[in-house]
Amino acid sequence: MHTTRIVLIGPEIYWLALYGIVALLAKANVPPAYPTNKILDMLWVYIILAAVLVFALWFIPGVEKSWLLLRVWIVSLVMAHFMLEKGLGALKDQNPGVGTAYIVGIIFVFLVLLAGSVAVKIWS
Repeated sequence: MHTTRIVLIGPEIYWLALYGIVALLAKANVPPAYPTNKILDMLWVYIILAAVLVFALWFIPGVEKSWLLLRVWIVSLVMAHFMLEKGLGALKDQNPGVGTAYIVGIIFVFLVLLAGSVAVKIWS
């Protein structure tokens, strides 16, 4: 019996979709969009949550897993950078906390990727 692998469902599509959402939020953040600014202000938390959720790909049947871990690492770090840069750059109040949020976001994404990698290697 022939099994088809779902190649299109992967971390690249996942992160590109999230980047599109952040780009739309950043574009929509013109005064006085306080709710949008509040979402962008907490973007680093949402990026960390997105990094956790990308590991759900291991539990979707048919997803090719041979290079998935490497793909998750590369695309997660690259897209987390772009999303944080785009979203935090659109904040109305540019203060030193914006740079700190970027650094904290990237560090936590790295730590989530490390922990997630260990977890999927243990469970798979």
